[in-house]
Amino acid sequence: MPNPKNDPAMSRRGFVGLVLLTAPAAVLAACTASPSPAPTTSSPTGGGGTTGAPSAPGPRPEVVRSFGPNGTHWPAHTPWLGDENVAVTEVDCDWEAISEAIAAVTPEQAAAGVHIKIRPGTLPGGGSSSGSAGVLADIGSADWAQNVLVSPLEGRGSVTIDDEARLVGVHGVTFARLDGVVILMTNCTRSAWAHSKMTYGFRMAASYGETTRECGAYEIVMADAKADIVDPFGYASGEGSLITDCVWEGCYGAPVFRPSGADDHVDSLQMYGTGSYRGLTLRDTAVFGSLNCALQLGGVADDDPYKGSSPFATLDHTLLTSQATAIQVRYPTPDGADTPKMAQAINGIGEPQHLYANDSLIFGSMHRSSWAVVSNCKVSSEGALENNAIQDGKWTYDADMADWGAEEFDELAPIPTDEYLASVWT
Repeated sequence: MPNPKNDPAMSRRGFVGLVLLTAPAAVLAACTASPSPAPTTSSPTGGGGTTGAPSAPGPRPEVVRSFGPNGTHWPAHTPWLGDENVAVTEVDCDWEAISEAIAAVTPEQAAAGVHIKIRPGTLPGGGSSSGSAGVLADIGSADWAQNVLVSPLEGRGSVTIDDEARLVGVHGVTFARLDGVVILMTNCTRSAWAHSKMTYGFRMAASYGETTRECGAYEIVMADAKADIVDPFGYASGEGSLITDCVWEGCYGAPVFRPSGADDHVDSLQMYGTGSYRGLTLRDTAVFGSLNCALQLGGVADDDPYKGSSPFATLDHTLLTSQATAIQVRYPTPDGADTPKMAQAINGIGEPQHLYANDSLIFGSMHRSSWAVVSNCKVSSEGALENNAIQDGKWTYDADMADWGAEEFDELAPIPTDEYLASVWT
């Protein structure tokens, strides 16, 4: 069986498909930009089960800190779903109609607020590999004062995407309440996807020698564990390209278990590429580890032109677990799947002295790495104190975390069932 990480022609659950390396070779990332309102700081063990106010209609809710979705995480540069002071355009459930509506928006209209509402139906996918044509391509503007909002006319569930889909060069557009299979956003500076459930995953990428900035994932949920060989979440850059200043906020990722007989290492969220990747922020997010880890940081090449230019990765009120912890607290190993040999939450070294963490919980070990600043972060592995050096701050080892079970996790990071999502994505 070909490995989809190395085969850009793979489309069915194909990984980012940028003709990149499976293991990170060059990397960079800096997430100093924060497209959503800066939430207030909270304890790493607080606020997990709070759902917040209904998501729409009504005024934009204030952000409630959580580990996973609660209906309040939303890009600040985008009109709220319930905002009545915007221009509304209704379109048929057709990519061409959506494209024409976005292309017709003027800078003045975007500044005043535009909401494109899609009539009920099913949108085709078309694949999410590097060889897949974009269902939308080369539209929008990263210079608009506000993003254009695109969502279903009759609410979540009335419009779905029936297969993997790729967007290429879509700028200044936020898509919301559009569930799909896999979404790959390539070169989509200042665009975002929000309040949506994906069957297999969600990915951001830079390619074709371009720079991609401020791409956002807000309350993107991959809710169901499965046996597979593909990483569900990806953050990647092709040769000569840069992806940076991007955020995953209020997101949730279930683990992927490797089928017995396969040799793929499988990460839940992987940073990688032959180009430069950095500036990734995980905020208010919960990621349960796949076979290898929850977060694969990759590394940075010596000749990377962006080396040292900005933060590489930031954990801001985020929960990461090893697959061993995922099995213990929530996700039994499926039949015919391997069990992990390592209890690892984070793998890869990233860029030494350019990693940041605050108000976060890490259940499992971390690959040997060097961090710039760590504040109010608890770890279940005592080895983190020795193996993960810090310039400013410290890791707090909590032996009791190793004994946490379903009850503690249900309180901290509610399972995003369809019923739960319906209650917070009203």
